[in-house]
Amino acid sequence: MKNLLKVLLIGGSILASDLVAAQTAYVRDTIYVPLRSGQGSSYRIVHKGLKTGSRLEVLEASEDSGYTKVRTAKGIEGWLQNQYLSFEPVASLKLEAAEKKIANLTEQNKLLSSTQSELSGKSQSLSSKVNALQTENAKLTSELNVIKEISANSLKLNEDNIKLTESTQLLKTKIDLLEADNIRLQNDKTKSMWLTGASIAFIGICFGWFFASRKRKGGGWGNSGL
Repeated sequence: MKNLLKVLLIGGSILASDLVAAQTAYVRDTIYVPLRSGQGSSYRIVHKGLKTGSRLEVLEASEDSGYTKVRTAKGIEGWLQNQYLSFEPVASLKLEAAEKKIANLTEQNKLLSSTQSELSGKSQSLSSKVNALQTENAKLTSELNVIKEISANSLKLNEDNIKLTESTQLLKTKIDLLEADNIRLQNDKTKSMWLTGASIAFIGICFGWFFASRKRKGGGWGNSGL
């Protein structure tokens, strides 16, 4: 048993000497370990007892004596047996660290839950806005279709109006031509009647002249047969 303990101490000393630079050690178990001025129990105690989990800075390790020189957080230096040192945090410190981590994770979880609730509320609000926009879009689309239909009817009416205007203009032109023809025909009729009257008058004048001439020469129509 002593040999085994010695082997463990030597191994711990070797490990301590290898990890001496910039390492941190902790007091093992729930005990109070005295810190001495030298490498042995005969040296005076510079610190009455270091509590389990105390953080120490390793300054020097001795394989022969089984002691390690350390410095406390308050700057006190002294020698401590290797068997009381652990180069990993003790269970209580691990538990404390784990509890802090759990507390941080719990707080983060609450924050995430709050954020999720907030995002969920925003999502519902956005969903309502999207539904409202879709309804408005459907309404605008319906109104646009009506406007397109009215525009199409207006365009058709405009085309029909243009065609009607052209037809009206064409009819007016034909009426103007007919009126011109009617005036020309009336003028031709008047002229024809005037020529006919003149011809009749001329013929009447000729007959009158003829009868007058016969009367002067023969003494009238009655005497010409006797």
